[in-house]
Amino acid sequence: MIFQFHPYFVLLAISTLATLSVFVITRQRSAPGSFALSGMLLGMFIWSFSYALTWAFVPLVQKTLWLKIMYLGVVMVPGLLLIFTLQITHREHLITFRNISLLTIEPVGMTIIVWFMPHLVFTSIDPIVENGYYLMEGLRGTWFWVNIAYSYIVLSISLVLLGISYRNANSFFKRQYIMILLGSIIPFIFSIYTQTRKTALNEIDFAPVSFGISSIVYAYAILRHQFMDLIPVARGRLIENMSDGVLVLDVQGRIVDINPAMENFLEAPPASFLGKNVSAALNIWNDSTEHLLTGLDTRTELRLPNKTARYLDLRVTPLYDADQHLSGRLIIFRDVTDRKEVEKDLRHAMDRLQTQLIEIGLLQSQLREQAIRDALTNLFNRRYLDETLERELARAARDVYPLCIVMMDIDHFKDVNDTYSHEAGDLVLKTLAKTITDQSRQGDFTCRYGGEEFVLVMPNISLEVARDRAHSLHHAISTMFAPFGKYVLNITVSMGISIFPAHGETRDELLRTADKALYAAKNAGRNQVCVYKDVELRKEYP
Repeated sequence: MIFQFHPYFVLLAISTLATLSVFVITRQRSAPGSFALSGMLLGMFIWSFSYALTWAFVPLVQKTLWLKIMYLGVVMVPGLLLIFTLQITHREHLITFRNISLLTIEPVGMTIIVWFMPHLVFTSIDPIVENGYYLMEGLRGTWFWVNIAYSYIVLSISLVLLGISYRNANSFFKRQYIMILLGSIIPFIFSIYTQTRKTALNEIDFAPVSFGISSIVYAYAILRHQFMDLIPVARGRLIENMSDGVLVLDVQGRIVDINPAMENFLEAPPASFLGKNVSAALNIWNDSTEHLLTGLDTRTELRLPNKTARYLDLRVTPLYDADQHLSGRLIIFRDVTDRKEVEKDLRHAMDRLQTQLIEIGLLQSQLREQAIRDALTNLFNRRYLDETLERELARAARDVYPLCIVMMDIDHFKDVNDTYSHEAGDLVLKTLAKTITDQSRQGDFTCRYGGEEFVLVMPNISLEVARDRAHSLHHAISTMFAPFGKYVLNITVSMGISIFPAHGETRDELLRTADKALYAAKNAGRNQVCVYKDVELRKEYP
């Protein structure tokens, strides 16, 4: 197997690891909806992991295989999100065998088509090389759009149901619903953004990249907002069987109820604290309890004494009767040692992600620079000239000023290569490039047009001034020396000048007239400057 270290693979790998971490966290939950959420996170993991490998593998057959595997995750996510939404919004009556069967028709059909009739999803898949990386290029078929439509419809239904539940929820559950909405809508937005802009397989799909962000949002909801922890069940399951410690106080602060899990946090049997003031329990870890027993919802963290790196999350919730009079307090103790470890790991993952994003940004800048620079002379290349000259001509036409082009060619450059070696020729080219750059104005730019041909573009300059500057540059080049071993190399150049708009109003016309002027200088004996005229080429000798 042949791998390539594409920048997108790094970004997708980080997203995959974040999704897998939150999947592990979710698997530890047993609340309604946890199984569907775990399944959805597993689908997101398969999706982003397989998609990452399509960028990492070089052979097309392996890229295609992982593209097919990726669709196992693609078809899982929308349906499981809808099932998860129905469960947490208390619409379990809609989760029937009939509805589940209808919901799975498209995913099952899509999976069969992807594996056995892939041409219906992608009409063509071909290997290409782009910026040194082996990529896939293909056209999207009918069933690709069928799956997109199905996924968007199911996702939209889920988001609408979450929005309705958010509007009707109390303040506590509003915080949970907003986190779920945020985590669910991020990939949706990135998917829409990708599908409206992406035209080929060799372009990045941002939806799998965003799974890491969504997973972190889900992890924050689980660990920070008790998402999937507070469940409306009977007192026996809520109090007796829960792993969190629970104290129920009356209005005087006396303990009227305590669950067995408190034994993990206290130094005595829980039943021995019944009827005592809560300070008898809380003073074990905190000298003062007054700030915890106000009329407000209070939350703090405590460290257990004589325990290595074990932390408790303590939350005090006031209880009110029907007349809104304070009737007691509910105190919940939770061991958050694992959560703090996960938070630390997530912070490290975010730091690594930020570092990778910076490195990818720098790499992209370098790639953009390399794409428009000549590797030998560090001058701009012909591609940059074609793109930039169009803009400069448009600006010159808009602001009504001339633009001059000087096309140069080294005289008898082949003799330099044949006599002194190609290494000597490279030295001459680099020395010439430096000389032209040093002689140019700020705002001018020089491009290596061909092997020994160069083009100097001078905006906002008259023909007379441009001709004088060309003569000055011609003289500087003729007196230029390039030491090479025991030899001192000297060259001459021929130059052709044309000016916008007199000699051409388009890029091609202007380059063509400058080229004609250059060849007139060559035919007249080389080592001279010629200016293109509308009717004829008038030779000017230095």
